[in-house]
Amino acid sequence: KPDLLLPVDDPKVWAGPLLFIRNITYPSGSIFAFTVQEDEKNTMTDELNELFEPIKNEDILVTSTTIDDTNFQHGAKLVIQTLSCSTFRPNILFLTVGSNKDNDKVLNKLVVDATKSRLGVIILRQHSRKAFGMQRGINLWLRDKSPNWHLAMLITLQLQINWHGIINLVTASPEKSDEKRLYNFLEKLGDRARLPSMTEFHVRIGPFKEAVLQAPPADINIFGIGHDTISFDFIREISELTKSSCLFVRDSGEESALV
Repeated sequence: KPDLLLPVDDPKVWAGPLLFIRNITYPSGSIFAFTVQEDEKNTMTDELNELFEPIKNEDILVTSTTIDDTNFQHGAKLVIQTLSCSTFRPNILFLTVGSNKDNDKVLNKLVVDATKSRLGVIILRQHSRKAFGMQRGINLWLRDKSPNWHLAMLITLQLQINWHGIINLVTASPEKSDEKRLYNFLEKLGDRARLPSMTEFHVRIGPFKEAVLQAPPADINIFGIGHDTISFDFIREISELTKSSCLFVRDSGEESALV
């Protein structure tokens, strides 16, 4: 059940992907949205409520609040730490990456804070021209022997249901000799997660960025991210290479996509 924690820097100008957020939370998920302001007298709560009204109308539980703090990252850290102790806490931090690099350091700090509080992390880079295309094709990239795939798989299934979409499981290797083994890996994982029968399996041979260029066309590409510092320049580059919106996902360690 995806319960998103969603920071909003400025509700008056935020142009987040509301329909996409709806499609990864509907029908049983929830959203806890917050913003941080310096002036106690100038509350942004009304703007937050108005911003998420369309999702509330879809019968998704939305909670929003405004935090008084002089520093966005500090205020967001307090929210993450406080909610981590609550009974009904969010389980995924949802972030978006734009073209402006000024916030990259803050985003990395939020990811670190979320990981310490055992939250999963989703980072969306929405393609500037194609957005989510026809909301049909979903490429899920997997790495052999990586434990970080459960949340990405669950989000993929959620999108497939709400988009009535087609899933492609994709992996890459620089070695041609790995091809047969990797097809077996994808097929076994598809069986374990009980993916739809129309799921297709793709192994691309070559360096990773070349493999990305060879991937089947899709409206979104979903990748796992490790526990190193995140390169947002890399995230932006991959979105341009795939010519699609891209989702980068890190498990909290508490998810399971196995049935």
